[in-house]
Amino acid sequence: MEPIIVQFQNSQILTKFLPRLKSIKFWLAFFFVLRLVGITNPPLERGHDWRQCLTNMISRNLYETDNNPFYPKVDNGGRHESGIIASEFPIFNYCVYLVSLLFGYSHWYGRLINLILSTIGAWYFYKLLKEYFSESVSFNATFLLTISIWFGFSRKSMPDTFSISLMLIAIYHAFLFIKKNDVWRLVAYGILASLAVLAKLPAIFAFSILILPILNKKNSWLPKISIVVTSLAVLSIGYWWYFVWDEYLFRTWWYQLFFPRTLKEGLQESRPYWDKSIEQFYFSAFQSFLAFSAFIFGVFVSFKNRLKIPLLILGVTFPVFLAFALKTGSVFPFHNYYIIPFVPVMALIAGICLSYIPSKIYLPLLVLITVESIANQHHDFFIKDSEKFKLSLEKEINTYVPLKEKIALAGNTGPQYLYFAHRKGWGLSQEQTLDTSYMKFLINRNYTYLVVIKREFSTLPNYPLLAETKNLFIYKLK
Repeated sequence: MEPIIVQFQNSQILTKFLPRLKSIKFWLAFFFVLRLVGITNPPLERGHDWRQCLTNMISRNLYETDNNPFYPKVDNGGRHESGIIASEFPIFNYCVYLVSLLFGYSHWYGRLINLILSTIGAWYFYKLLKEYFSESVSFNATFLLTISIWFGFSRKSMPDTFSISLMLIAIYHAFLFIKKNDVWRLVAYGILASLAVLAKLPAIFAFSILILPILNKKNSWLPKISIVVTSLAVLSIGYWWYFVWDEYLFRTWWYQLFFPRTLKEGLQESRPYWDKSIEQFYFSAFQSFLAFSAFIFGVFVSFKNRLKIPLLILGVTFPVFLAFALKTGSVFPFHNYYIIPFVPVMALIAGICLSYIPSKIYLPLLVLITVESIANQHHDFFIKDSEKFKLSLEKEINTYVPLKEKIALAGNTGPQYLYFAHRKGWGLSQEQTLDTSYMKFLINRNYTYLVVIKREFSTLPNYPLLAETKNLFIYKLK
């Protein structure tokens, strides 16, 4: 694969006014520091707080309950109340656990770990592009990746950008191994790719890019075979965890984080939400309509100028990702972070577009894209005052409910309230709390205390009231 040489038409502007702006290292450092704003915040921001709380539950239980990563546990116990859940392998959570061994547990460790690795991942993305593209394309693509949905999710306690960052580093070593035949790079690829897939299954999509160097006749056959064999080993590890071990965890404890679907089931389920699925591409990916326009124009530029490499990359990755998106059913349309694995590809194509933009337009356009994208994600840096009452739940409950006593916590069925209550128990909705048969089911499981979140209820249950606090009603069930 020969490098695509595109002149950095805008370099004179950058050199004349702000020389450091030419360096992607400067921007990676700048956006790293910017995302440190609110890095110690609890998971109370509007975007996917439930998923962060679930991730933090598993991390905290590794530290407080059982550090065996083969049995990830949450606080809302499931049918058998063990808390053991069929989920991704908790490599991300284990990093939090290791830091907690040194400093004690805190919910923001995951944010910082994710931010550090996601920044490193962006750097390796840039290094990989530099092997085959010009400085202009590599700079623009990495810059766009950094301010895309990557910007917000790289500071959340979630394994999505963490996983793709591991895969980007792994793919870099795979390409360099094929090119230079350094055995240590093959080992690095195998280890990092395995961790990436275990951390989040969608990372497996990135293997599609390896089709290009493997089919390239200029590359030696031995490194190509080595990559294929290593990739099959990685796939085997991922298959064992998600389809053998997770299946065992589910069949034993009947509690799972995700619900696998066949492609046919996914197609049927996702059909009514096609507009939401398309939205993940034209908005969620970059959080910017301007950046998506650059992606579309980049496709046009690639065809017009017969840029073989970007067209091949798009050709081998998009069908694979589309199949993955459709297979998830309604999950992809309603969870914007599922677009993250494909964003590096979109950033590359959009970066090619920006490299063809005239000098006078380039800088204002890049500024507008940056402002638009960050403006659409700035809410993740701040916590609304209306959400901060959740930080006092543990203290309020501990005043009236014996420590380590499990509770039925009525607010909603999500994990957030139980996480901040720092209790094992059962999350309920208002409807379930008012359902006599459902409550009998809990009482028979030896639940003695019902904790009701005031703000979530319009109709209160009819049980003996033990106490009332600022934010809670606490009832005695038996």
